[in-house]
Amino acid sequence: MDMVAAVLKVGYVLVFFIAVFLSLKFEFGSESKDERGKTISNMSYRYAFPLLPLGWLALELYGRYINAISYETYKTAIWFLLTFIIIIQAGIVTGARKKY
Repeated sequence: MDMVAAVLKVGYVLVFFIAVFLSLKFEFGSESKDERGKTISNMSYRYAFPLLPLGWLALELYGRYINAISYETYKTAIWFLLTFIIIIQAGIVTGARKKY
């Protein structure tokens, strides 16, 4: 079971780094400079980054009213929240590039 967890963690980190690469490649490339690229960029930010306060609120409400969360668990949850938002943003950029 520990091996499966380790493989899943490494896989998640690899997906995160691929998402960061795709997002940065789009943002610093020539494609994001035109009107289409700005529309794609704004759309990805519009859908992905409001998840940060919503996720943080859910984590705070859970920790405060349902079950106490240790500091290590809180740090891990925030890490997953931030990395998941970046993965979602890169996925939206990739999907929108193909759609538009």
